[in-house]
Amino acid sequence: MDGAGTGRWGSLLATGDAVFGRLDWWPEVTGTDVRTPLLAALIRPYPRSGTARPASRPGHFADAGMTILRGPGGIWCRCDGGPHGFLSIAAHAHADALSVEVRHDGVEVLADPGTYCYHGQPEWRRYFRSTLGHNTLELDGTDQSVSGGPFLWTRHARSRVLAADASRWCAEHDGYRPSVHRRSVELKAETGELKVVDEVRGARRQVRLAFHLGPAVTADLTGDRALLTWTRTARTAPPCSNCPRGCPGGRTAARASRRWAGTPRASAARNPPPR
Repeated sequence: MDGAGTGRWGSLLATGDAVFGRLDWWPEVTGTDVRTPLLAALIRPYPRSGTARPASRPGHFADAGMTILRGPGGIWCRCDGGPHGFLSIAAHAHADALSVEVRHDGVEVLADPGTYCYHGQPEWRRYFRSTLGHNTLELDGTDQSVSGGPFLWTRHARSRVLAADASRWCAEHDGYRPSVHRRSVELKAETGELKVVDEVRGARRQVRLAFHLGPAVTADLTGDRALLTWTRTARTAPPCSNCPRGCPGGRTAARASRRWAGTPRASAARNPPPR
């Protein structure tokens, strides 16, 4: 109902003001939209709770299984160890257990590709819901969870978070049972280094690992090393990614939210780590 010039986030904040009551520490919202007065007229406003602004930003949301790691220079990493989806059909879920999303100073470095479209181009729709379509690990060319249709999942990967604090996150899922995929993410505040370690426990299986790059990121591949560069406010940041020796890397293109982004992939058949 709103015009193209309506600010999405400002509209959401304005709706929160109208429905829940404004808190003193909320940012000021300018502009108007159609949704806010409509919902305010239909919904009885909640009483003011007087909730104080937290002393620090929360980093772990246990019910959602979501953890945010924050570091210097605007480094931000979202780690997903939550339930596959809502109720048994998990209609809008994606096979993205243990996926990560990384930003630096507002630049999308490792991006979540999004939803694409629901009812057109079914092959692209399947890809955007797939495990390979996210920043996580795939085994034997199959998804972690089993799809029964565009809005149905017949088997869900079950995730659990093993550790979560300000600088480290660790979780695992059983979507490839009897194998178990475990991922650890560590953000070192003193150096800004972000380390992602994947372990697969079980029989020898084919592995593929994809990282979806944001549209502002350029990847240069040399052997098993990927050099990522991007520029923000006249600064260039050069992080690196290393695949294990004998793990060839390739680069393909993935369409994400109507934008094109690079997707470095690594494939390998690895022996299980010792127990």
